[in-house]
Amino acid sequence: MKIKETINFVGLSYQTEIIKITIINIIGFALAAVLFFLLDQIVWAIIAILGLFLLDYYLLTSYQDKKNIILKERENELVTIISYFEVYIENKNNVYQSFNLLLPYCSLWMKEKIENMLKEIDKDKSVQPFVNFAKNFQQVAFSSLMLSIYQMVDQGENSSQLNQFNATFDELAKNRDKEMMEQKEKSLTNMSTFPLVGAGLITISLTISILSVLGELVNVI
Repeated sequence: MKIKETINFVGLSYQTEIIKITIINIIGFALAAVLFFLLDQIVWAIIAILGLFLLDYYLLTSYQDKKNIILKERENELVTIISYFEVYIENKNNVYQSFNLLLPYCSLWMKEKIENMLKEIDKDKSVQPFVNFAKNFQQVAFSSLMLSIYQMVDQGENSSQLNQFNATFDELAKNRDKEMMEQKEKSLTNMSTFPLVGAGLITISLTISILSVLGELVNVI
């Protein structure tokens, strides 16, 4: 199940999250039932059901959102540490040495992946260890980056290979900076819409309350 894989990916317990969502739905439907059958508040019962559906949608999509954030953070981290890698290469360290020098600056996740790649390189001198490492990232650009790094191993850290690596990395870094800027703009836009949404919900609630009161007055008359 995709949802199970996503929940586990973000470090949460699938069983716990499903229990939480189930409890929320039981409470929500119980509230709607009380409003509908005991208090005869049909409109509010419908609102409660709709609100519950929206809450379910938010909870279920939030796991994918968290996964996307984690994936993006990992990609950003790789771009950052590869900038250090670039310095080590320019200081005449080879590719293997440069990756080893990166380890103190890596997160636990990144450190584990780089160490696994280095172990694979010890046994396999082909491009495969670099391809396997690139599979940890979604963007195709990271495959191109790792391929350019492998070419430095295969053909030597000559000026031609260094230039190709630098060009690939610079393009990746520019795209990362552009995405981060777009994300900030999107966050600011979302923040500006929250007051409008809140005002709209308040207006709808007041309107429903007024209509309910008017309906009761009409029934009395």
